[in-house]
This record gives sequence, structure tokens and C-alpha cells, in this order.
Amino acid sequence: MAHRVAAQPVGARAPDAGGTRTGSVAPGRGRAVTGLWLAAVALLVLALLFVVPPLLRASAARPLAQAELARRLHADQLAQLERDLQSDALSAHDRAQAIDELQRQLLDDASQPAPRPGLAIRPWMGAGVAGLLSIVVPAAALLLYLEVGNPKAVATQTLAAQRTGTHEGDGNEVESMVSRLAMRLRAQPDDVEGWIVLARSYEFLRRYDDAVVAYQKAMALAPDQPQLLADYADALGSARDGDLTGPAQAAIDAALALDADHPKALALAGMAAFKRGDLSLARQHWEHVRSLLPPGSEAAMKVDADLARLNRPETPTQPIANASSKRVEGTVSIAASLRDKVLPQDTVFVLAKASATGRMPVAVLRLQAKDLPARFVLDDSLAMSPELPMSRFASLTIEVRVTRSGQAAPQPGDLTGSVAEVALGQEGVALLADQVIR
Repeated sequence: MAHRVAAQPVGARAPDAGGTRTGSVAPGRGRAVTGLWLAAVALLVLALLFVVPPLLRASAARPLAQAELARRLHADQLAQLERDLQSDALSAHDRAQAIDELQRQLLDDASQPAPRPGLAIRPWMGAGVAGLLSIVVPAAALLLYLEVGNPKAVATQTLAAQRTGTHEGDGNEVESMVSRLAMRLRAQPDDVEGWIVLARSYEFLRRYDDAVVAYQKAMALAPDQPQLLADYADALGSARDGDLTGPAQAAIDAALALDADHPKALALAGMAAFKRGDLSLARQHWEHVRSLLPPGSEAAMKVDADLARLNRPETPTQPIANASSKRVEGTVSIAASLRDKVLPQDTVFVLAKASATGRMPVAVLRLQAKDLPARFVLDDSLAMSPELPMSRFASLTIEVRVTRSGQAAPQPGDLTGSVAEVALGQEGVALLADQVIR
């Protein structure tokens, strides 16, 4: 930063022996200081030219509300994902992951409190503010230059911002956002997109009864939507321990009446028919939805597993003699050499997988890295679907995944490890996260 001009008046003589003029500013330096001030004034005038004229112009345009803009962007992104899926540029699995990410982002945006209406702008306000800025900005700049002049302040402010910007990254973040969104929707009950996000968030938290209520609110605002009807039927079935009769069946039928090719409604219709014992209708629905899914996708493998069940309806799961033979027990830990790659709040998934279901797990236990090493128990209470309990399979692969993202899908940098061919009822399984996903 440039130095201040000496306080001693130009032309005053200093009391030195040589009688030289030490208090005056040299001509070259004086011209430099003058040029510096002229440049500073020019920059101030230029800045005011960008600020003052807009304040003097009365604008009748109103900005688009932040919530409305977020909803429009969300709808456009969903439509683009659907177009990519139809053109085979995107797999169903990747589309599902992208939708989950969009929903989380929209949930974060929607959970923020709506801004209060601002003060109505009067015609004189713009001119008043413009005049005030014309005086205050140059004066403030001069005072800052003469009195502050401390570059350390910038570093101090940056450090403070970095300290206050640390992320929490724990499992309470989602619950906090969901609570804020629920409170906002009580004040703004006409936000259909907000109700949909809230319902799916409740499903993520396994609060199925609350999800059912949120879907009902959304359907009241947006009737005759196949996706909403199918989601509502799915949440209702989860809340009723897999029962798809009554209101759930009615919602499934209504969704298929609107869209006979809706994948989720077809899958649910097949499951409902299977539960009723109508295997022919179940096969019809599942083969139909199978033809709509990309080959090799997780959804397609799930439907293949359902179709395989139709080929052996006479061999249901044999009753197990005692509860301990329906589960797998062991300990899970992280290799000592990889401990420095893990934060205490990182999510730990313990997964049970069966060869018949491919990559999709049949049971999932969620922990945090700070809990490890820990004992784990996997049983039917942790099943991904009530229709595919882990006790149905005699042999399983038990896998651990430690992830910073909190997502069940593998991500680069996650830690993993597995034990194959674990028999149902086995105890003492030693599960170790000793590999890094590249």
C-alpha cells in the first residue's frame, strides 16, 4: 500500500546542519502521488456509474421468487434425465442416483425459510440512496485509506470465514433439513414439490406413516399423476408391512390407468398379484416391466429375481428352528493402515448380498466410523424388501463399505471389504475394510 504524505508542510525547513529541504515532496514523487489520487478518484467515479444509474431508474419488474426458481430448475433437470433415459444416453440406475441427488439438493433449498416480503420501494428512495452513495462511498474510501490501511485484516477475515464454514457432515443433517421443510410447509401448504420432497425424505428415514401423509398432501394438489400414485402405494405398503390391498391397490390401478407402461406401478401390481396368489397376472406385470428396463441394470436384476420366484412357488422358505439360524453375526473393523483416511462421522454400511439378486443387497445395517470396531447382527428386520428377506437365502456375501458421501452406491475413495459364502446362521464373521475403491 502507498505511504502517507508527510504531515510537515511543503516548503518548511528541517533544523539540520546542512540546511537542506527535507520536509518538501520531490517533484517526481508529488506527480506520482497526484496520479495515484486521480486514479483512485477515477475508479470511484467508474464504480458509482455502475451503481447510481440503476437506482435512479424505477423498475416495475419483480424478481422471480427463489423457491419458484428452484422448483423450475428441478423440473427441467428431471425432464432432461427422462429424455436421456428414453434416448439410452443414461441408464435407469444412473437416473435414479441423479434423481436422489436432485432431491437432496431441492430438499436443502426448500428447507430454507422463505424470505419475508420487503419494504415497498418508493420513487424517491432510489434517488435518495444514489445521492447518499455518491457521498458516502468516496468518504468511506478515503477514511479507510487514511486510517485502516492494514492488509492483515483481510487474512484475519478469511481465516474466520474458513473456521465458520466447516461442515457438520453427520447423520443429523438430513433430519434437521426435513424438520425445517416440514415447518415451512405448515406455513406454505400449497407447495406440491415441497410435499413430494418431504415424503421421499420420510421414506429415506423409514418414517413411512409420515411419508403416506405427505404423499396425500401432494396428491391433493397434483391429482392424476402416475408417479405420485405409485410412490403413495409403495409408502403405504411399507407402512403396512407389505400389504398392498385396499387403498394401495386402488392407487396402483389408478396409476396404470393413467400410464400402462409406468415401471414402478407395474412392479407393484406384480407384487400385489403375487401376494394374492395370482401368479399368472404377476408374471404378466413383471415381464412387461422387464421389457421396459435396460438390460443388466439393478432394477432389471430385481425383476429377474421376482420372476425366478414364480418358477418355484412350491418351494417356499423352510421354517427355521430358532431365531439365531436366521441371521449372521460378526465383528466389523477398519484396517489399521487405512484408519487415517476415515473421519469419525463417515458412514459405515454392512451389507448382505445374495447371488440371485446381483449387486442389490438384501439387508443393510448402517453405522458410523466412530463406532468401529463393533459387533454386527444382520437379520430380516434389516431387509431391503419384506418380499426378499435374507433368511430366504442359504449362503450370502457380507460386505462392509465406509463412505464419506453417505450414499450406499460405491464411490471412489470409499473403503471396502467382504467375506464370501457366509452360511445363514453363521457367527463370528470377521469383516475388515482393507481396500480402497478406485
